[in-house]
Amino acid sequence: MNEVDLIAKLRPLAGPAGLQLMDDAALLDVPAGKQLVISTDTMVEGVHFPAGRIGGGFSERLLRTALSDLAAKGARPIAYSLNVSWPTGRDARWLDGFVAGLRDAQSAFDCPLIGGDTTGGTATLVASATVYGLVPQGKMVTRSGARIGDRVYHTGELGLAEIGLAVVTDRPIEVDGAMRLRAEEAYLRPEPRFVLRKVLRQYATACADISDGIVSEAGHIAAASGVAMDLRSDVTTGASFGDDYELLFCIAAEDEAAMIEAAKQLGVAVTLAGEVRAGQGITIDGTPASPAGYRHRL
Repeated sequence: MNEVDLIAKLRPLAGPAGLQLMDDAALLDVPAGKQLVISTDTMVEGVHFPAGRIGGGFSERLLRTALSDLAAKGARPIAYSLNVSWPTGRDARWLDGFVAGLRDAQSAFDCPLIGGDTTGGTATLVASATVYGLVPQGKMVTRSGARIGDRVYHTGELGLAEIGLAVVTDRPIEVDGAMRLRAEEAYLRPEPRFVLRKVLRQYATACADISDGIVSEAGHIAAASGVAMDLRSDVTTGASFGDDYELLFCIAAEDEAAMIEAAKQLGVAVTLAGEVRAGQGITIDGTPASPAGYRHRL
């Protein structure tokens, strides 16, 4: 198999902007009154995903986690591009699964492939997804808008991905069958919270997706906004692993009830995680905490 074969397998995933993957560029239209939001994520076999598991689970997780960044911006996804360095000599059946995982993820979010690049010759799979979304002009939710007195919330349930990784890698873990299934699903197929995009644009002063743990993401928001943040210990306990890809966001206290009701109507659970204060850094129940989170060694 060579890169021409790989592109041929990817071609059915391409949308109109991808020019059928027959060109060396893509063509995107940005409607009047909209802005283009772009984000990219990379996954490396053995670092972001268990070694030897490079089929549909790898690719679906790759695209879903990349799309989570757009969800945190209040954007609607429209397309993605893909860069793949495929391991030499791997069974072609893994590639079929990889393509199928992409198909499932892009179908779920109406987000077609528009291009990218393919290489080979590596010992491990390395893949990057660059995602493109649209927001109304001036409405993107940033990390830098949190204000003193804001309330801090997160979506969903934190800590499931850590259990899910243990399930996927067959590590001993004492949870019942129902939890094993929920956790495995949360790890392999995190849910970008696009359903909340209008709510975030209306109420959120700042937002980030929780990829490296809640304390780490709170630290990013606090630093970008020039504020401090105090988190609740009952929320942060067992939530340092990251990989949950839920959203952490801030809202003004006067908008709290309206936001909670809007999220409830959309079927998304939200949990009070803390509050924004004057100063800098992160505390947990008033005690200083390190927001380091996961960091790749270079």
